[in-house]
Amino acid sequence: MQRVNRNLVWAGALVDELARCGLRHACTSPGSRSAPLALTFAAHPEIHDRSILDERSAGFFALGLARASRSPVALVCTSGTAAANYLPAVIEAHYSHVPLVLLTADRPPEDRDCGAGQTIDQVKLYGPYVRYFAELPPPDLQPTLLRLLRRVACRAAAAAVGGPPGPIHLNVPFREPLAPVAIPEDLQIAEGLDPLSREGRVRDAMTHVVPAEAPRVPRNEVEQLAKQIAREPQGWLVAGPLDATPELSVELTRLARASGWPLLADPLSQLRSGPHDRALLVDAHDAVLRAKAFVETHLPRAVVRFGAMPTSKSYRLLLERHPEITQIVVDPWGWSDPTALASELVRADPSTLARALAADLEALRPAPASEFAEHWIHAGRTARRILDSALAEQAGLSEPAAVRTLADSLPDGATLFVASSMPIRDVDLLWPSSARSLRVLANRGANGIDGTVSSALGSAVGCGTPLVLLVGDLTLLHDWTGLLLAREQDIDATIVVLDNNGGGIFEFLPVASAAKREIFERHFATAQGVDLCAALQGFGLACSVVENAEALRSAIEASLQNPGVQLVLVRADRRENLELHRKLSEAVARALEPPGSS
Repeated sequence: MQRVNRNLVWAGALVDELARCGLRHACTSPGSRSAPLALTFAAHPEIHDRSILDERSAGFFALGLARASRSPVALVCTSGTAAANYLPAVIEAHYSHVPLVLLTADRPPEDRDCGAGQTIDQVKLYGPYVRYFAELPPPDLQPTLLRLLRRVACRAAAAAVGGPPGPIHLNVPFREPLAPVAIPEDLQIAEGLDPLSREGRVRDAMTHVVPAEAPRVPRNEVEQLAKQIAREPQGWLVAGPLDATPELSVELTRLARASGWPLLADPLSQLRSGPHDRALLVDAHDAVLRAKAFVETHLPRAVVRFGAMPTSKSYRLLLERHPEITQIVVDPWGWSDPTALASELVRADPSTLARALAADLEALRPAPASEFAEHWIHAGRTARRILDSALAEQAGLSEPAAVRTLADSLPDGATLFVASSMPIRDVDLLWPSSARSLRVLANRGANGIDGTVSSALGSAVGCGTPLVLLVGDLTLLHDWTGLLLAREQDIDATIVVLDNNGGGIFEFLPVASAAKREIFERHFATAQGVDLCAALQGFGLACSVVENAEALRSAIEASLQNPGVQLVLVRADRRENLELHRKLSEAVARALEPPGSS
């Protein structure tokens, strides 16, 4: 982009610095006030830009891309309510520690609060949900202001990826002309600028920010915690949602081996799948935790948790029923204790702490799995066998059977994106341990259903591996405009839709039996009655309906071998799904009943 006026010189300096700080992707939405930024991103040789019609969809697409790639993504919009549409994605990014760089174009100060069109108060629009906010001055070619702009860009980029990562917001006002119109006076001033103000450092960022070392626990505290673990044979090592890298997976499973404790791993921990040691993994732990007779006779006395609170509600309820259980939570940034019962919060980098604890425990005594651990591991395997056997005996294709079939169908190296609400709970219950390397992603920072399709498609671009989205019909409809992205040729994904004509999770809540059925259906289940396959034809997307496990497996495999986005629809009944879950839980509980307890 030729920098032919002060707006484009200003935008060029901002974008150059962000690129030098490592930014490689930008999502823009159409608008006039943001034209200098959109044009500059489009012309930058190191940044891949993408235009997305709806700002809410753009926000979630960028969120998925940033999460999957573990790198910052820029969002660019015009002034007014366009910026407000980013808020749901900003909130999710805040709680799930995903780096986003929000650049909201704005009118200059003289045009605000005077009735000018498409103008709202954008200063600190996202409140506490951003790591850093700056209101930039209107473009000016003074050397000191250009150097300020470059420093702000460096500071913002560092804040986005810093501890913890998250969204940042720069509000960027522009005066006319917004188009790339040549202004001779601006060109003359720009040509007379000193090289540092005009071009920055060229090969390096204006201000290189050296990141702080990950938080470390004092050596004596590590030793004390290791001795505490070594003294307790009845403990759990728990891995909640933390998007563990392969290195962290190895360290956590090594810690389980060194402690002799069973490992309860949420699907979003990434520890259920992969080449790391899974010998101490408790399979189907959510089903086991629902078997109260077994659980109450095999209670842990201590729990060490890495990552956020697990998906399993039964896990949380158990800890709330038994406040005497010692809870130690490892959280480098937040306060992840919704039970309000944790006795210790450890501010530490998970990999560093797990490695140090494992080394100390190995030095104290290499611990074989305790009898307590063996009971839990055996119970997990028993639960998995019963769940698989019960689903295999079914006729047709239920929601749980669809999830189990999907688990068997994903190839090594694939990514699964799971919608909140019922799909993530079914994955937690039914997804088995596997030697395949699979990455499982979800928007579980704020646990909303909004933007799921857009996030998944952004993740497909960010991870560069075969991706499958598991989603319900209401969640799909909630992000209907996200399907516009599915037509883009560089996005490959398979969307498996569990269509039960409504919000299936509400059938599991007390309101389903307490409210009149008509009221429940209208205000909670909210069935939309949409023929999804027919509706999707308007997007130019292929959609197939499957009725059994073999057809689903074949459809997934065919989709993964072809470019583009394909949708596979599984039709289900909400009430039948509720009854099936009840039967599965009861079957596991019966099998795990201690002798003589009936």
